[in-house]
Order: sequence, then C-alpha cells, then structure tokens
Amino acid sequence: MDTNSATPKFNRLKAFQIFFGILAFIFLLGFLYWIFIGRFSESTDDAYVAGSQVQIVAQIEGAISSVNVSDTQSVKEGQVLFQIDPTEVKLASEKMDIDLLNAAADYQRRIALQGEASVSKEELDHARLALQKSSANARQAYINVLRAQVLSPVAAVIAKRYTEVGQRVAPGTPLALMVASDGIWVDANFKEDQLHKIRVGQDATLESDIYGSKIRYHGKVVGFAPGTGSTLALLPAQNATGNWVKVVQRLPVRIEFNPDELKEYPLNIGLSLYVKVDTKNVNGVPLLAMKEGAVRTTDIYQKQFDAAEKHIQSLLNHTQIR
Repeated sequence: MDTNSATPKFNRLKAFQIFFGILAFIFLLGFLYWIFIGRFSESTDDAYVAGSQVQIVAQIEGAISSVNVSDTQSVKEGQVLFQIDPTEVKLASEKMDIDLLNAAADYQRRIALQGEASVSKEELDHARLALQKSSANARQAYINVLRAQVLSPVAAVIAKRYTEVGQRVAPGTPLALMVASDGIWVDANFKEDQLHKIRVGQDATLESDIYGSKIRYHGKVVGFAPGTGSTLALLPAQNATGNWVKVVQRLPVRIEFNPDELKEYPLNIGLSLYVKVDTKNVNGVPLLAMKEGAVRTTDIYQKQFDAAEKHIQSLLNHTQIR
C-alpha cells in the first residue's frame, strides 16, 4: 500500500492566498477604523496629573509650640495646622490696647471740653488722629495674636511638612506644602503635529495605570500652555549653535477632570495617564488660551479681621467712642 498517496499535498499557492487575504482583511479593518474613528482623535501617554499647590508660611515670629498635622493628612478649611507660641504677640497686643484706651480717654476729655477756650480745634484734631493711629496699631496687634494659630486656607492634603515643635520661625518661613483637594487637572503633552486638530472644549477620555483601562475618566480641553517646557524653563535652550538638531517639541494641553469621577477614584499629582482627545469638533482656533480659570478663595483672613474689629469696638465702648 502506497502511504504517500494518502497524505494531502501542501498547496503553496492556496496558503499564500489565505495569508494575503487575512492581511488584506486586517488592513481593511484598520483603514475603516481610521476613516470613521482614528482620524478624529489624538492620543498621548505623556500626560501627568497636576494640582494647585498651596504654600503655608508663618505670618508672625515665634517658636512652634504645637504641630497638629502630618504628611499625607487630609485637612479642612480653617483647621489649625500649627500653633506658634503667642506670648510675645499677646504682650504686644496688651500694650497696644492700653495705648488705645489712653488715646480714647484723651479724645473723650477733649470732646467734653469742646467749645471752651482751653481746647482748640487743632488739639481736637490731633487727639482724633492719635486715636485713629492707636486703633490701627491695636487692631494689627490683635490680628497677630490670632495668627499664632496657623489655619488651613483651603481643604487640602498635606504634601510636605517642614517644621517641628520648638523651631523658631519668622514671617515668611515655610511651614508646609499642601495640594488643594479640588484643584486637580491633567497636563497632556502632545506633539507639534497633533496640535492643529485640538481645540478648547473638546471631550477627552483618560486612563490611569493605578486603576487600569476598566476605569475611564472623562474631561475637557480647557487651554494650552503659552510655550513648551524647554522655553519656559529657568534656563531655556539656546538653539543658535552649529550642532543644533531638530527635536519634535511637545506642548502641554490642560484637561479638566469630571469632579464626580475624581471623588470616586482619587488621583495624586505626578501620576501618569493615557489621554485621548475627540477632535471631531473643530470649532474655534488651535492653541487658544483658557478664557478664565477656577477661582479659589478663603474667608479665614476676613474672619480674623472681623474678630479684631470686634475687639477694638469692645475697648472703645468703655470710653463711649463709636
């Protein structure tokens, strides 16, 4: 029995036809994807989480008597972060209060004698001016007492604490660095040849290595950096040299997150992301700057001023000065 006749012969031509048919099918799928989807998007994995960094500094001089926070701790607006020994500022405030009471009493006496020959209008004006100056100094001295408690101006996370109990600080001494809880965005670095299709207002999807591709964030393009990283560096590159080599530059594109998604899946600044921008909407012009950014305010300083004003008025009430 001839066994060779039972083995099917290898058909080289048919195999090549199948192979090239599969290649053509894959190419067709890729072409169709590019026609209907791919050409309407730009993507990059050179993207990083950025955030608003808040520097906490001392506003008065003194020794740190209490440290109430640690690195990575979450804090609320108005929470006491540090306590500076208030002894010196309290003594100064008490002296200013006494000076204010004396100036107020002196002014009150001159008002009572107003119209008599012994008190001239010029004397009365000088007494009023002295009262105003004493009031301003006493108010500032009391504010300094309040500033012995270093408060958090915003809700944030402590990134780095710089001080410890016993350290003596002066106005301007850095005490801590915080990252605002609601101040997170993405700097996506796109190549030059990708920027012509990207516009402010376009939708973006983002993926983080921490949570994987199953978790997708959604955001919007809100603005472009005014220059590349190299030009905005402290020492920008000088290209007017004989050995210059052209390098494709990248420009940071700012993308804002959906805040609700960030609450469910938090991110820390510096983490990398994969960003894909839907470029079908081509309204507007490329490289358009952000029209207006987020406004962040705090009322802790106004509360301190109001408390100082209440303190001054309580002192003046003793001498019936309004």
